[in-house]
Amino acid sequence: MRLCHDLSKKNDEKLAGRGGVKLMNRQKIWESWERFATSVRDVAEAEWSLKKGELFKYVGRMPGTIYIGDYPLKTALISCIPATLFMAFFQFFSFWQMLFNRTHAEPFTHLPAIEYFLFGCLPHQIVSRWTHPVLDVLAAFPYLAHFILPFGYPVYCYYHRAKLGNTIEPAMRAFWLGGQVAFLAVLFQFTFPCSPPWFNESAVYDADGHLISYAFNEAGFQRIDAMIKQPLFREIYSNAPVTHGSFPSLHAAFPTIIFLNGSWVAHGGWKFGLCHVLLISWAALYSHHHYLIDILGGYALSFFLYTFYHKVWNPFAKPKYSPLSREENTV
Repeated sequence: MRLCHDLSKKNDEKLAGRGGVKLMNRQKIWESWERFATSVRDVAEAEWSLKKGELFKYVGRMPGTIYIGDYPLKTALISCIPATLFMAFFQFFSFWQMLFNRTHAEPFTHLPAIEYFLFGCLPHQIVSRWTHPVLDVLAAFPYLAHFILPFGYPVYCYYHRAKLGNTIEPAMRAFWLGGQVAFLAVLFQFTFPCSPPWFNESAVYDADGHLISYAFNEAGFQRIDAMIKQPLFREIYSNAPVTHGSFPSLHAAFPTIIFLNGSWVAHGGWKFGLCHVLLISWAALYSHHHYLIDILGGYALSFFLYTFYHKVWNPFAKPKYSPLSREENTV
């Protein structure tokens, strides 16, 4: 018995010795790793401390030296904020509908009743009573140009800045106000969806009031598609994420902002701008895309934002300092 006990004790000592060696080896490996990691961290911190001053100096100097026209780059970039918000909201409209449980929100279909109360008639039906291929083409042109206005007009103002006091403020103002108009209009359409004329006039409901079908949303421009034998407007409007976006009319609001902003200074001035507003407003009625009240709402939104910009808050107030004289730093 004693012999067995001694053998057992020796085995335990051997195992303990082996375990201790392994534990010591692991501890040495860990200590070596810590020394290595500490060395790497020390080297990185030393390198960062050397380069940090140069990097911060460069980043701090960059907004003050890069100019677009007569404004610093960081000030010019502010004008992109409303348009960026609009694109994020408009392009992912269905996502926001699901997020806020607005997918099956009932649209407001009583705009015709409001127009009957205000005007005693439906102006869009009077305007579209007489149709002709020439009138169809005339209405299609401002509608197609509408898609490039929010980005094209600020570029136009920048190109003709010499006629606008040699400043890019009108270009930034156009981009800023255009983005605000678009974002606020789509936000209103998201919160209070309003059905356009083509929907109210083509929608078919069952006995319980459930929607069965409605026409394609290119509305009056289906005649253009038939004329050119291409589904141009059908493809444009079938991909539009907002169906019930009648009020307010962005088709009327964008040209109004352009008109208020100084219009097309190099091509007819305010007269051309006023003709542009009237033409696209007529086209919106003629094509059954909007009610007259939608167009008046677009006018009102543009006038309100333009007045707010000039009377309340102008983010592009002229800086007190002047740009650098070095031409290489001016875009």
